[in-house]
Amino acid sequence: MEKPLYMLSTGSRRKVALLTLLASGAAVVCLDQPYTALDMASVGALRDYLKTQAAHPHRTWVVADYVADAQLPWCMVVQLARNSEPV
Repeated sequence: MEKPLYMLSTGSRRKVALLTLLASGAAVVCLDQPYTALDMASVGALRDYLKTQAAHPHRTWVVADYVADAQLPWCMVVQLARNSEPV
């Protein structure tokens, strides 16, 4: 509690940021690789929270990750293809 934010581990900083975001009540919440740097207990807690929010009528969750979490009830999954041709 007495540590400044910059002294926390990467996982602890992510937990603080996630809690702030989840508690914000924003209508659209964007999560980029939400499980990165989290321990398994935190991954489970976040997954459980996202499951409870899946049917929320006034919030939209946009999750960007390499693989869609099979344990979450997705409304839509968009797979982006990597273009191998130079631009």
